[in-house]
Amino acid sequence: MTEAPRKSLDGVRWLVLIVACHREPCPIDLAGNLVERASGCPTLAAGAGATAGHAMWKLHIPRGEVAIDLGPTPTPGTYRAGTTALWSATSTRTVGAGACIYRAGNTATPTGDFALELTSIDPLHGALTMTLPVLPRVSDDGRATDCGAGTTEQLRARF
Repeated sequence: MTEAPRKSLDGVRWLVLIVACHREPCPIDLAGNLVERASGCPTLAAGAGATAGHAMWKLHIPRGEVAIDLGPTPTPGTYRAGTTALWSATSTRTVGAGACIYRAGNTATPTGDFALELTSIDPLHGALTMTLPVLPRVSDDGRATDCGAGTTEQLRARF
């Protein structure tokens, strides 16, 4: 191999390393009846349907997803449940023959709550805190699912 191709290959390796550093997992913590730590970084996606023309902030959480409509031109700042028209979060945990549903959003009852602090849009940096109501489901045999004593789950993510 000649010197020139090796330098080119080293440049490619360096580029791959830089890309990998920007994709490090971001911590996601759930606390309440369920204590769990996961990782994953949010993305911005184009909206569809009711959110067409808007940017959607999305984060995969354990067994679910969070989606928040940032509007047509997202900017750094604070987005809250009371000031964001369209948002949702859902996660499901199987317990025996039943399930515990963690659900929040502008169309959920009860709605839950969130604060999304965006310090940067490109790249995405900030923090999310969210309260998701716990909805126990009855199993097929009619027994109530025991989701724990609390009625809410707390979600925190840093990115």
